[in-house]
Amino acid sequence: MHALCSGSVQGGTDLEKHRDLLVVENERLRQEMRRFEAELQELRAKPVAPCAGCEHSQESAQLRDKLSQLQLEVAENKGMLSELNLEVQQKTDRLAEVELRLKDCLAEKAQEEERLSRRLRDSHETIASLRAQSPPIKYVIKTVEVESSKTKQALSESQARNQHLQEQVAMQRQVLKEMEQQLQSSHQLTAQLRAQIAMYESELERAHGQMLEEMQSLEEDKNRAIEEAFARAQVEMKAVHENLAGVRTNLLTLQPALRTLTNDYNGLKRQVRGFPLLLQEALKSVKAEIGQAIEEVNSNNQELLRKYRRELQLRKKCHNELVRLKGNIRVIARVRPVTKEDGEGPDATNAVTFDADDDSIIHLLHKGKPVSFELDKVFSPRASQQDVFQEVQALITSCIDGFNVCIFAYGQTGAGKTYTMEGTPENPGINQRALQLLFSEVQEKASDWEYTITVSAAEIYNEVLRDLLGQEPQEKLEIRLCPDGSGQLYVPGLTEFQVQSVADINKVQGRALSTGTLSPWLWDQQPPRLYPEEAAALG
Repeated sequence: MHALCSGSVQGGTDLEKHRDLLVVENERLRQEMRRFEAELQELRAKPVAPCAGCEHSQESAQLRDKLSQLQLEVAENKGMLSELNLEVQQKTDRLAEVELRLKDCLAEKAQEEERLSRRLRDSHETIASLRAQSPPIKYVIKTVEVESSKTKQALSESQARNQHLQEQVAMQRQVLKEMEQQLQSSHQLTAQLRAQIAMYESELERAHGQMLEEMQSLEEDKNRAIEEAFARAQVEMKAVHENLAGVRTNLLTLQPALRTLTNDYNGLKRQVRGFPLLLQEALKSVKAEIGQAIEEVNSNNQELLRKYRRELQLRKKCHNELVRLKGNIRVIARVRPVTKEDGEGPDATNAVTFDADDDSIIHLLHKGKPVSFELDKVFSPRASQQDVFQEVQALITSCIDGFNVCIFAYGQTGAGKTYTMEGTPENPGINQRALQLLFSEVQEKASDWEYTITVSAAEIYNEVLRDLLGQEPQEKLEIRLCPDGSGQLYVPGLTEFQVQSVADINKVQGRALSTGTLSPWLWDQQPPRLYPEEAAALG
């Protein structure tokens, strides 16, 4: 106990000594810091000729930044020293706490030993008293044969008392055994406490040694950091002095160059004063040249536009003359391929033949007699949709030139009218191809002309004309002559939709088909009475 207390006091004294040394070292660092700051103030107070933007002023700024970094490092060292002081104080407090805990443990141990010793003494005294009473008891146990009743009664009483004393002896022996077990447990607990105290003492010594090593390591790191900072500060201060001397020398050498630059600047200012006059003369000359060039371009454009319009009129005249020569009304026949509905078997014959030399003649076998017809064009079953459209493609150009164009198909049911005019989405017919060509031509000429395309749809059913796109489809319309005296017909009140693409026309056509009297596939079944009509007007 005394050794532990003395070791704790000695450890606390060593810690206090180290703390005192750290305080002294901290004071020394503060003095060096104040000395560095005084030197910095002297350097800042020295007059330096200003040189805005030169390399030496930049170097001076860099040196000032380095000095600021050194000051930050010194501040960090101060912080490290404060942390060391705080750590020493914490370890001192922890050591005092361990010593106080050991003192409390030893005091409790001493009290426990005193209590166990007192109980042990009481047990020994009880055992001794019991041993002293044993001979009379043994003497009473001997058998005595008497005949008197009093003697028998006394014997019975003695036996009962003897039995009672034996029970007390057994109880005392049991108590003695328990006391011996408690004493043994107390000895074991004492040994454990002593081992724990020894472990605490070794841990305290190890912590004390570790703390001394850490303090020594921190002291060495602190000294090394201070020496390095001091060496860097000296080197950088020397470099600052050298750079300042170089700056002064450079300032002396830059003065002649500055005078030269001043003279050049004055000469440039004199030249700049004459720039506005030169610029005005140049602008006048350029404006005159640009105006002349613009006039020439305008005259050339007017001449080109005049020639273009003349050629356009000539082209329209030639194209329309060509269409007129071909015929304003042209009849073209298209023969569809043979199907199963046309008949099969050995007696089946083809009633239509073509002229190998002339594609405008077709031969028919009617009631066993050959009949020939001459048309503007005859297409065989091998002709494609594109071949048929090429024959009427020139009419689209006439439509754009301002002429009315009408294309319709006529024939019996199943002759192929719908396929030729509408076709399929994969292989469109004349209508879709003509509309695509129409919008393509309009788009190409959009830069020179402005076109408006409108669509209307009407139905003639049972001699009644109805508007398929109007709000009231059942309303009857009339066909009248144009009031301008042109002799052309028109339908007053007929609904028209302006369209921008083929898709717009297809939407209008779908609406017209849904409003018609008969379904689209029944149109061809009523040729004498039903005449659906869809018109596209180009303006």
